[in-house]
Amino acid sequence: MTKRFVLFASLMAVILTVGTASATVVLDFGTGSTSSPAGDCTITSSAASCTSVGIGILTVTGDGAFDGTYTVDTGSLAFNTATNSITITGSIDCQAANSATNTPGSGSAACTTAQDNAGTQLVASGTTLLSGTGSFGALSITTGTLGSVSFTDLDSKGELLLAALGISTSGCTGTPDLCPGWDLTGFSISTHVAGSSYTAISTDVADAQVPEPTSILLLGTIMVGVAMFVRRRSVKA
Repeated sequence: MTKRFVLFASLMAVILTVGTASATVVLDFGTGSTSSPAGDCTITSSAASCTSVGIGILTVTGDGAFDGTYTVDTGSLAFNTATNSITITGSIDCQAANSATNTPGSGSAACTTAQDNAGTQLVASGTTLLSGTGSFGALSITTGTLGSVSFTDLDSKGELLLAALGISTSGCTGTPDLCPGWDLTGFSISTHVAGSSYTAISTDVADAQVPEPTSILLLGTIMVGVAMFVRRRSVKA
């Protein structure tokens, strides 16, 4: 009985370890401000195209000690619902804590306190941070406003960005190197009329990491093994 318990406990420990390894990491890009106009959009009744939409912050969750808010310097979002493309470029910098609003600085493992205070650059300017081509949907277009937009395909992240956040860069390809396997869950953008075009004033892009297929396969193999172990013991009993 004791041996069976120890074996079962060991298998459960392995399962929990795999579950932690495949936890979802979310990289959420935003302007950092809803009051500063940035970017230029052309919006029709059926499509939308925006360039140079300002991106000012990156909020990281699910990444352990790297969680936190980082500054995106010279960040720029561009997307086109007609060509089903979206990109974000810019640099990633450490962000100092704000004592007035009790806001912490960057992730503790990515930036030291000194780097936070200095706003040290982690990823060089002009780096492609996000790139994807897929299917846009759920367009909500009203006068002067493009509401929530869904993106139903996988996109890629810049290798330099993931490396700075301690995330695996295996499988990255191309020049500049991009890492596939992320799920762009959608974004929203508010705009106001500026002449014959629309000017964006805020946006948010949430993007979650897709669990590694190898981790999922390993978890499934372990579960099958546990089921066979329990069944074998039940038959003998």
